[in-house]
Amino acid sequence: MNDAAAMIERPDALPTQRNKWPILEVLNKELTVPADILEIGSGTGQHAIFFAEKLPFIEWFTSDVSSNHAGMNSWLQSYKGSNIRLPINLEIGVNEINLTANFDHVFSSNTSHIMSFDNVKKMFSLAGRLLPRGGKFYLYGPFKINNEFTSKSNKDFDGMLKKQNPLMGLRDIEKLDILASKEGMAKYKFYDMPANNYFSIWRKDELI
Repeated sequence: MNDAAAMIERPDALPTQRNKWPILEVLNKELTVPADILEIGSGTGQHAIFFAEKLPFIEWFTSDVSSNHAGMNSWLQSYKGSNIRLPINLEIGVNEINLTANFDHVFSSNTSHIMSFDNVKKMFSLAGRLLPRGGKFYLYGPFKINNEFTSKSNKDFDGMLKKQNPLMGLRDIEKLDILASKEGMAKYKFYDMPANNYFSIWRKDELI
């Protein structure tokens, strides 16, 4: 990493620090062989560093909007390993159609509720397009189940998001399953996680 990145004040994503261990527990079960993973919405890069360090056989490809790259690189320049790639300029709804590389798996955390539903569709389309048969799309975050909130805190969080932007909000997991199926992916596993979050995994079973 370059010296300019080191001069940027490092942003700190507190949710990343709270959820990294539970997510790692799932990834340890699911990822058992070397693989390339694209992370959609890497944010600060803190997840990337933690998972790449704990899963050294994984090649972790970071991505986010270009405005987040400087802060992310300020974290990545501290990483001593060699299994993290510098961030790809990726903004769902703007330039995802330009990404044509193939990855074994796709991972994203706390993104579906801060996008419009139209962009959520585009994220699923991207994952379905990039994944090979047998590849998995890992999505972590708070979801509704059967169109119902699973806790008061999640309902309150949804209301807060909608006040910021009416296009944001918690997504119903059954609707996400439908999006996945349209892209050749089927529900593989669904994990209950701490703090009223979930970890949903879809596997690419068909080539579209």
